[in-house]
Amino acid sequence: MLNTIIDYPLIGQRIKKRRNERKLTQEQLANALNISVYYLSKIENGKASATLEMLALIAHQLELELAYLITGVSTLEKHYYTDKLQDICEKATSKQLDMIIRLSKVILDD
Repeated sequence: MLNTIIDYPLIGQRIKKRRNERKLTQEQLANALNISVYYLSKIENGKASATLEMLALIAHQLELELAYLITGVSTLEKHYYTDKLQDICEKATSKQLDMIIRLSKVILDD
């Protein structure tokens, strides 16, 4: 059931893309992670479901946020916050928007 929630092939694509950006071979990354090239290849191709611990190690080795590796969204990207605020504002009433603006001003004045 978890495999239907977590998109392992997409995670594998992100790993492979970042590995290539860093100009690392599968062998180099596998050696750094102390795993076989075969296992890394299966992870990159979405044929193996890596554990959370392994994904964390891969993210660390590739200097990626674990959240980005799993979801494709980085909280470090500015648009993450603007997108979240836009979603909130689109659902808010006029009264709620006024309150959001007032609260924002209070927070930014500190």
